[in-house]
Amino acid sequence: MALPLVQDKVRELCGDGTASLSEVVERLAEIREKPIELVEQDWDWGTLTAFKLDAEDRIKIFFPPQKSTQYKLHCIYHELGHIFLESLRIPVSGPTFSKEMLKEAAGAISMSCRTVPNHPVERWVEDFAFEMSKKTRSRSSGPDPFL
Repeated sequence: MALPLVQDKVRELCGDGTASLSEVVERLAEIREKPIELVEQDWDWGTLTAFKLDAEDRIKIFFPPQKSTQYKLHCIYHELGHIFLESLRIPVSGPTFSKEMLKEAAGAISMSCRTVPNHPVERWVEDFAFEMSKKTRSRSSGPDPFL
């Protein structure tokens, strides 16, 4: 699987300068032709740091409250990296759940699946998140105003 250069894709979303998280989300929503919502949710997250739900009419990224804004941004950018790769028709490393499987899982106490450690897509989205965080961090000394 040939993945694009992270820096090229970051430049595609941010241009040659810097961009705020809200600008990146708007651009990616245009690419995906679907609104993207960021939802801070105070659940029992266990070891999970963020996840995305892709529905017919929108994409939601859920993330827990964090003391570190930079870490929160990194988790969000990681999920945005997955969304960006999906727009390029590059398969994600996680499993694809059918609507029937999701319906069956509704109301479950827990759900688990086998993961692929050190998968190239996971490494790519981590690199993407680090590069996007640099673009946000270089824009101002304070946290991203979108959060």
